[in-house]
Amino acid sequence: MPQAPEFAWRRGLSFLFALMMQPVTASAFDMAELMALMGRVQESRVAFQETKYVSTLTAPIVRRGTLRYVRPDRLEMRVETPYFERMDIVGNMLTIESKRGVRQVDLAGEPGPAAWVAGIRATLAGDRPTLARHFAFDLRGEAGRWALSLMPLDPALSGVIQRITIDGAQAQMTRIEVEERMGDRTVLTIETGAR
Repeated sequence: MPQAPEFAWRRGLSFLFALMMQPVTASAFDMAELMALMGRVQESRVAFQETKYVSTLTAPIVRRGTLRYVRPDRLEMRVETPYFERMDIVGNMLTIESKRGVRQVDLAGEPGPAAWVAGIRATLAGDRPTLARHFAFDLRGEAGRWALSLMPLDPALSGVIQRITIDGAQAQMTRIEVEERMGDRTVLTIETGAR
């Protein structure tokens, strides 16, 4: 009978060893966490490079400039090269400034572009209800490196855009790729670390 306590001790030690060898699993990164991270950003200004691949062209179109976001609903894209263009969205009003002048478009009358803008703005603002109103979404990764795929629900937008994929780290978008139904795509690479 003296072996019974030794057997129990070894069995307990084996159990503890097995527990220590189990992989440590972190809780999954989810939309609530991403939206909370993004929702803390009040203002952001970053440099970008936009590369548009058009099936009818032999080379991509490359533009560079800065992007600016100011909570709650202001987005500005300022293109510096190869030509000047500024697009400023405040609420539903889009203002486009170029060498040809300034024009304004009310996005309330343009459901496709309005849904696209709402998706980007809702992601930046951490506004999940607005995002869910316009897109089905799939989030993968962890806080340090995530990818959010947005599939348009609006027929006007889904007829043109198949998917928008936003890559990021913490509360910083690093890349936005827009895949169009006709095969064209746009990749916006965002300089990290800038605010």
